[in-house]
Amino acid sequence: MKIFKVENPVKLSKLLFDNYGAELSYSTYQKLLRNKDIKIDGKRTNKDLLLSVGQTVAVYYDGKGLELTPLFDNNGVLVFYKPPTITSEDFAKNVSESFIGYELCHRLDRNTAGLLVFATGVAYEEMLKAFKERTVDKFYLAEVYGSVKNDSEILTAYLKKDEERAEVKIFDQKVDGSDKIITEYEVVERRAETTLLKVKLITGKTHQIRAHLAHIGHFIVGDQKYGDSEINKKLKVKRQKLIAFELIFNFDKNSPLYNIDKKKVTLKGVEI
Repeated sequence: MKIFKVENPVKLSKLLFDNYGAELSYSTYQKLLRNKDIKIDGKRTNKDLLLSVGQTVAVYYDGKGLELTPLFDNNGVLVFYKPPTITSEDFAKNVSESFIGYELCHRLDRNTAGLLVFATGVAYEEMLKAFKERTVDKFYLAEVYGSVKNDSEILTAYLKKDEERAEVKIFDQKVDGSDKIITEYEVVERRAETTLLKVKLITGKTHQIRAHLAHIGHFIVGDQKYGDSEINKKLKVKRQKLIAFELIFNFDKNSPLYNIDKKKVTLKGVEI
């Protein structure tokens, strides 16, 4: 059991994910709620409540490893929730131990939480092709600093990797070694100092969302690489607020995965 004292108003889910990190999966958190294994000021709860300063939270969880429960399971395709602070590759090692033959089909940054797709056999080859040809629609929730002017926009720029610094740079015009990137967003909610966006990746390059949004003056809150450390400190955010929360599969009639055409996988109850 762990006990936490609430220092700032915060949702229960955020308090736990910030403190447990990769030890606590989304499915495990849901299980803790279902079993009422969380007490707030001595009373059990099964709801993701907004906590107030001074409240005490007791969590009856030993934190042993990742609990891997697929959020989607169909025709050789599995979708899991990856918590932040763990790489896609390390997460995949855990999956391979419990789900023999299933392989990782794409990747998320270490500190980006969200949906990861695994597949096996023919489904794996078909899913790799789908991600390469960008026929899987990928949507993210991102909380960015500042008030975003336009309610929706399709952004176009050019991204170039800086291998030595392990980061990317964004340019408005094409430069040597750069790739064209396209990022679409729409405003979900305007907050006091930030804006919540729903982001669709049209292209999918390294750090694309983080760097592209920072390039237009609205870095992702908590981002230590492309953000502002002083502002993050002021907002008391230590982990980037970016979640891959929805996938839509698109396959034609000749595909062995046609039976999951237009299937949507959404991370339910996500708070950011």
